[in-house]
Amino acid sequence: MIRSWQGDPELEPLYHRLQARKKRRGFLDSYAEAQVALQARKQGCSLQVEVPTPSGKTCDLLLERNGVKLFVHVKRLSGRRPTHKRLKISSRLRILECIEKPWVVKVRWNEVLDDKLMQEYVTSAAAFIETARLGDEYVVRDTQGVEIGGVKIMAPNDERRVLLVIGLPTGFVDESPQIVRLLKRAQKQFMPKEANLILVCTPTVQGANDMESALLGSHVERWDEKPKKGARVAHGRSDDGFWDTTHMAESHMAGWFWLAPMSGVYQGKMWIRECCDLPEDVVTLANEIFSTEC
Repeated sequence: MIRSWQGDPELEPLYHRLQARKKRRGFLDSYAEAQVALQARKQGCSLQVEVPTPSGKTCDLLLERNGVKLFVHVKRLSGRRPTHKRLKISSRLRILECIEKPWVVKVRWNEVLDDKLMQEYVTSAAAFIETARLGDEYVVRDTQGVEIGGVKIMAPNDERRVLLVIGLPTGFVDESPQIVRLLKRAQKQFMPKEANLILVCTPTVQGANDMESALLGSHVERWDEKPKKGARVAHGRSDDGFWDTTHMAESHMAGWFWLAPMSGVYQGKMWIRECCDLPEDVVTLANEIFSTEC
């Protein structure tokens, strides 16, 4: 498909850039831009690549459709090299999902646990979840004091029941700080007085959660706000989000997508800032192209 871009007045520069890349990192950086360009082309946009800005920097892509323009800045979160190991997920974990607590809970465990140790892990994890608060983390150990896993309360859950997400056996990784750095780099490349969109891609679909925390702030208990009906504590966002500071006032839209070269399917999500004052047709264009959520 990418080879077919030869001779295309809009996409040929991306083809030559991909051909020139000699290392994996550079190739994936260019491939991320190519994936965005292809998605925009499928949605009927015309494109320009590497558009110069007055500051001497460049914008990755300029998209235009029906007279509406959108300057797009693509950043890629580097991840660990993918492995082909399969993580066996025990059915005993289903017990944790039955706990009536309104939490999104990340769990991790040693890959070599036998059935007995897995039961010990689930029992300890369940006891922790019953009394834990937002942000709490617990290291689970066996009777000899050896670490066999961990549990972390990640976010509130509207379902009023535990929702599990799987962490790495080696530990929990929060990519939000690194994504914030990418967002700040992207803003320095903005085209002044125009509609700019930052797109960050990650090597896993779980990156969407880290992107949301990077933009809005990490989940915390808020004692300065009134709790929801039936709740004792209000939950909200901390002030560590990219959009929390007034220094980032030029940024009104941001998106995430999954970089999956072997998939060929675009999967993305969009966020619009509460104070967004961009024209409605610009926001509509960005959502129609880069949000695949129903």
